[in-house]
Amino acid sequence: MLHGFSTLKFLASLLVLGLLWYGGVLLFFYLKRKQRQLGVGNAAKQTDRVASSGQQHTVSAVAEIPLADDLMGKAKLPEGMSSVGMEEVGFVDFEGRGVADQQGLVPDLLEEIKNVFSLLAKEDGSKRDFLELMKAVKEHYPGMASHPRIRQINEFINSHAAFHLSAEELENLWY
Repeated sequence: MLHGFSTLKFLASLLVLGLLWYGGVLLFFYLKRKQRQLGVGNAAKQTDRVASSGQQHTVSAVAEIPLADDLMGKAKLPEGMSSVGMEEVGFVDFEGRGVADQQGLVPDLLEEIKNVFSLLAKEDGSKRDFLELMKAVKEHYPGMASHPRIRQINEFINSHAAFHLSAEELENLWY
């Protein structure tokens, strides 16, 4: 019975059947999507007639139809677990310090500031000298004014400075 089929006829029939199959699948999902769009777009408007004091009132309410995909809702996390974003993930070394606190932009900046304070202590520098040295640090680390940890950096400067710096002066260090 299979002697009458050549390889070319087999491949041609396979191609036709494959095209029919995938065409049917695409048509099924296309029609399903159109049906869902029409069902939600024309959400069942209900009109009730209510008689009160001899007059008829028309009340129209749009019923919200939930999508079939979201009937059960989202899965609840087990007790004691929570979902966090990537910016909240961090690693801690054995001494309890965050690894992000040991390397990166902020620790490098703090090291530069420590160098400024040691130079000021060695040369017996003043507040004016500090502000001049911080201009060079600011040029080396542009955009620190909008950094999320700028408050901690300013607190570090305020706690290690041998002179008083106002909040305005601390802000102006980075602009």
